[in-house]
Amino acid sequence: MRLLLDEMHAPAIADALTEAGFDVVAVAADPSLRGSSDADLLDHAAATGRVLVTENAGDFSVLAAARAVDGEPHAGLIFTNPTRFNRATLAYPGNLITVLRSFLDTPPVGGGSWTWWL
Repeated sequence: MRLLLDEMHAPAIADALTEAGFDVVAVAADPSLRGSSDADLLDHAAATGRVLVTENAGDFSVLAAARAVDGEPHAGLIFTNPTRFNRATLAYPGNLITVLRSFLDTPPVGGGSWTWWL
């Protein structure tokens, strides 16, 4: 499973997971993706077979539903809870790394166009 971390998530998370052997790209670390619209990010994730990890459940749920209506699948969405993974705390990156690593080690879902909440 390949991940694309939305811009709100620290590139250090992608770096740590990549060092652990996973294929993870951070939008914030890729100049060609930074500042992209949500629709463009979901299109990119779908085209590259990456599951999108984001806090933005509201917008991406609507975009995923529109893709479903149009018969356009996506690779998957992982929604992170901003209370559980509070970016203002020192524990944030480590907590998210731990949970994503566990998810990647034993994915609870497969196929495409799924949504998972963390």
